[in-house]
Amino acid sequence: MNQPAAPQAIETQVIALKKRLAKVHRIITAGGLWPLTKGHVSCRIPGSDRVLILGHIHADGRNLAGTDVDDLVTVNLEGEFIEGRVEPVDERFAHTEIYKAHPEVHAVAHAHPPMATAFGIAGVNILPVGNRGAIFAPHVPILQFDKQIDTPERGRMVVQALGEGCAVVLKNHGVVVTSDTIENVCITLFSLEETATLHWRAAQLGKVEPLSNSEVRSVMTGHRYEEFFSHVWGHYEALDPWHRS
Repeated sequence: MNQPAAPQAIETQVIALKKRLAKVHRIITAGGLWPLTKGHVSCRIPGSDRVLILGHIHADGRNLAGTDVDDLVTVNLEGEFIEGRVEPVDERFAHTEIYKAHPEVHAVAHAHPPMATAFGIAGVNILPVGNRGAIFAPHVPILQFDKQIDTPERGRMVVQALGEGCAVVLKNHGVVVTSDTIENVCITLFSLEETATLHWRAAQLGKVEPLSNSEVRSVMTGHRYEEFFSHVWGHYEALDPWHRS
């Protein structure tokens, strides 16, 4: 019979999650995917109904380049503040409603990458192009709503627009992406902006042709799907200014 984890073991697990979560905030900041460093990443605390998410450190005039474990707070799946140094970000409901609807999702990011956001403003769906685009097939949906996702009802609008995909563009507002780990949601966010940029560049030259269905299926199954993430993590991790320090 499985025994519940000891409080000390749970605390150690949460600290490890916070370190990983803080790291991806620094990486995304260094990569320029949230202008004015406004955005946030969250993750589930395994075996619980709680979520780690960025606190509202912007209110202190801080950016996210030096995000550390003390900047992360705990909320429940209803978005209620449980623990932390500062209040959670207002748009936590974009995260919590996804976790409620998708038990397979363990990390969520909201950011304002310039190129992907431009596609939402123009009302053009990002297509799966290039060797990093397969995970976005058949296209990235656009939520036709440009206000903050600061209520559960608005969070459910994101869930509905997201469908079974891993990314949605919020018109005039940014993007939300999901994945199964903290590191993979960071990679997914970069992949979305890279795919949007490639789509835009191709459109200047001619008709944009998405990846074939067979190639999408190949990338999305077995070892190729695992390699989509594992083979590039070192590249993004090196963007962390604290890496190897």
